[in-house]
Amino acid sequence: MTKTREDIIMMMCYTYRHDYGLAKEKDPAGYSFPYSAGLSDQERQAIYRQMSQIFDNCVSPYMEFKHG
Repeated sequence: MTKTREDIIMMMCYTYRHDYGLAKEKDPAGYSFPYSAGLSDQERQAIYRQMSQIFDNCVSPYMEFKHG
């Protein structure tokens, strides 16, 4: 199975946060639930950007993708 850059970055995100794929909805009353599972869209984007930087700077220069 061939993995793409995006596949690897997504695996890194899930490794960093097991609840990466869970959506955390904001309470209409404005309350925050810091111990509930899930991430907001902004939190998810921030983690993806961080993992992309780590991959591009620390992993990718030392690997070669296998194609077909």
